[in-house]
Amino acid sequence: MLKAREVLRLKQEVGLSLRDIAQACNCGKSTVSEILDRANKSGVTWPTELNDKQLMSKLYPPKEKTDAPAEPDMEYVFKEMKKPHVTLMKLWEEYKSENPDGIMYTQFCERYRAFKAMNKISMHKEHKAGEEMEVDWCGSTLPYYDVQTRDDLEAHIFVAVLPASNYPFVYAYENMKEANWIDAHVRAYEYFGGVPKITIPDNTKTAVRKTDLFDPILNKSYHEMARHYRTTIIAARPYKPRDKGSDENTVRNVSQRILASLRNSRFFSIHEINDAIREELEKLVERPFKKIPGNRRKAFEEIDKPCLQVLPAKRYEYAQWKEAKVQFNYHVEYEKYFYSVNYTHVNKMASIRATKRIIEVFIDGERVATHLRNYEKYKRYMTLPEHMPENHRVVSGWSSDRFLDWAGQTGPYTKQLIGKILDSREYAVQAYRACMGIMKLTKGYTAEIVEQASQTAIEKDVISYKYYSIILKQIASCEKQAITEKVITNNNVRGNRAFIGGGIHA
Repeated sequence: MLKAREVLRLKQEVGLSLRDIAQACNCGKSTVSEILDRANKSGVTWPTELNDKQLMSKLYPPKEKTDAPAEPDMEYVFKEMKKPHVTLMKLWEEYKSENPDGIMYTQFCERYRAFKAMNKISMHKEHKAGEEMEVDWCGSTLPYYDVQTRDDLEAHIFVAVLPASNYPFVYAYENMKEANWIDAHVRAYEYFGGVPKITIPDNTKTAVRKTDLFDPILNKSYHEMARHYRTTIIAARPYKPRDKGSDENTVRNVSQRILASLRNSRFFSIHEINDAIREELEKLVERPFKKIPGNRRKAFEEIDKPCLQVLPAKRYEYAQWKEAKVQFNYHVEYEKYFYSVNYTHVNKMASIRATKRIIEVFIDGERVATHLRNYEKYKRYMTLPEHMPENHRVVSGWSSDRFLDWAGQTGPYTKQLIGKILDSREYAVQAYRACMGIMKLTKGYTAEIVEQASQTAIEKDVISYKYYSIILKQIASCEKQAITEKVITNNNVRGNRAFIGGGIHA
């Protein structure tokens, strides 16, 4: 459904051709055409408020039985044949197991040969105005001295280029992490004054979460940024530099014209480096071409600039994504802070979207909770009352009474400690994790040791799982040492008088 949504967006919002959509979504033009036909027949338009299940039922209603045998998906067969030990016979057998009335093996092979023959055509890549932007990190770095940390560091250089006009953008960062990678794209779009339809990165981890020759999985934050700017990401194939040859040439020019010019300069911050790069970049874009009239700036204004898409009204705000399971206390964890969702979602997998200001929780593609991001060190739970069940009981059966009953079986001090932990939070459910931790922690100790640790914790007023675990281990260690050092007394042990004169005396 994610691919179907992307096809609809690229066609109805961005306006790409079937070929470009097929390349962006790593599927055939026939697949793209089929999805668009199904959307047209079912009345689905972009943007859509349908969730994944509703969209699936709209686009793919139950099929009516026909007498014609089902045709094999040759794109799937072609991809599977690239895998080790896979044969046409094996794929045909799998096809026949799903389609008993399907075509025979000889016809299956003929269709595969015809498909390969059609796909042997290689097209010369023409760069259309305003259509593509190629991006990469420069292999070389610029050294600088950080005055605050007193360390010698390296600045990493981001390079973007519009290949139709060879118009470049260059910016320096302290590292090549995801936040800087996405910020560099945002700055590049703003520098160009518009957005190309296609952005072509390498298979770097900040762009592609899982590399694959046919269907790479994009980083979620990177994909979200692309949707915000109405561009599509088509990652270059591994070890195929021609897929973004313009950027490779631009990286070389940046190294020779900008980095080489700054090699003897002494910098004390990233800000100083970017100021120097900006001056050298102006010289580069104003430098005349050798073989044709004009320069990069003039080519950009005449070729690419009129064809770029308009920048969105609002700048993209970087967001991190994380997968997490809704815990038994109906909270999800992000960077050691906990945010509530409705108790009915206990044990479900959730996607967390985090910006500097907001935490959003999604389950099955739907947003189920929104919180202001918490930065308070001593208040790590954010719980909304509407997410709680009646009497603060969750569907898994855990409750304050259950923890107190367990503690009461161990001893009065343990019950008192658990009660204090439950009362220490705004809502008792926020203390369930700590109570659960203490339950698991005490399984390997006797009730006497647990009671002694609980009493010590209460007397010292350290009501938390962390300090209780330290106290429990210390008491258990002392108890073990005392048992080891204890002297055993026995009335049958003979003294030195029994050995006077070398003999034994009664």
